[in-house]
Amino acid sequence: MNNKPKVIDLFAGAGGFGLGFQLAGYNVICSIEIDEWASETLRVNNPEMQVIQDDIRNYSSQDKIRQVCNNTPHIIIGGPPCQGFSNVGPSQKKTKDPRNSLFKNFAFWVECLRPQVFIMENVRGILSRRNSEGEKVIDIIHRTFDKEYKVETWKINAAKYGVPQIRERVFIVGNRIGINEIKRPQETHYLPDQDISSSMSKAISVWEAISDLPKIEAGEGEDEQPYTDKPGNEFQSWARQGQKILYNHVAMKHTKRLVDRFSHIEYGQSCLNVPNEHATRKRNGNGQISEAPYKNNRRLHPDKPSYTIPASFYSSFIHPYRHRNLTAREAARIQSFPDVYRFMGKRTVVSSKLLQKLDHPEYDNLSQYNQIGNAVPPLLAKAIAEHIKKFLII
Repeated sequence: MNNKPKVIDLFAGAGGFGLGFQLAGYNVICSIEIDEWASETLRVNNPEMQVIQDDIRNYSSQDKIRQVCNNTPHIIIGGPPCQGFSNVGPSQKKTKDPRNSLFKNFAFWVECLRPQVFIMENVRGILSRRNSEGEKVIDIIHRTFDKEYKVETWKINAAKYGVPQIRERVFIVGNRIGINEIKRPQETHYLPDQDISSSMSKAISVWEAISDLPKIEAGEGEDEQPYTDKPGNEFQSWARQGQKILYNHVAMKHTKRLVDRFSHIEYGQSCLNVPNEHATRKRNGNGQISEAPYKNNRRLHPDKPSYTIPASFYSSFIHPYRHRNLTAREAARIQSFPDVYRFMGKRTVVSSKLLQKLDHPEYDNLSQYNQIGNAVPPLLAKAIAEHIKKFLII
């Protein structure tokens, strides 16, 4: 382990970013994550790694940081919570979101530990967001680091790196190893609508990612169960990694009415496209059809990469062939987590506001679905890690 480049993972979530670096031969020496269930996922899958369950804002001095992590890492990675930067909701509210300043805590760890490279992941919306004074957030982030680091911004689509999902993200990369630009890694896969390149592979489809998983209907499945089919392609063989037991493959329970509604949704369509007799009804509306633009429950196309898996995706997508939402394991495959990686905590939870009202604060954590949807796809992280390793001084 001493010969491996060392990584610290901040805002680690369930550990997708760090897992990608491990797959590329790095040693993730420390992860910090505030959420209880995500921290449990990190510990279960990384029993030898130091997992700090705490608010990063509690580490306000170099002494405090050195007390919990006295190693000097080669790289610091992390994804400060992206909700404050996303394009969802009124932008005037987003500029005041306190989560917009958490990158400063990330920057403080970089300042204290002085890694050769740092990589910060965020949503595309960060490129257009401005703070309350009208400054672009991306310019503020660059200016925070550029006294010591050469900083660049990569716009990356995960599907072009072997992830079965159209997921566009921004990576802010800084280095202090004398290189003007590292530049983003070479793409390895092409999208279905792109010209075929002999040196690249076609992007992996949803069905190529999940077709070997046990065939279950709504309400079926177990947290631990055997495989029922053999892997059918290279991606599936990679995902299994010799596993005998499959985790987290439990389908949500749906009413007969919802299953009937799903049966009328074609590839790429959502609940907006069903006949009136199967349409969404107003809550307490005596059977009246809802006029809200309810775009959830879109059916995935089996022969194309998935749409972006969001943080609360449990009702976002329908299985290509079965009339139910995705299981946590199917979404984990689409995010490129190997099957050995087990997600802890409850599968789904209601909103924080409702949990407080019901006096159940112990459940106010990231569900399995949240953890998976928030993650950096491990295969994308692996591609970035392998590329960065070429430039490190070990």
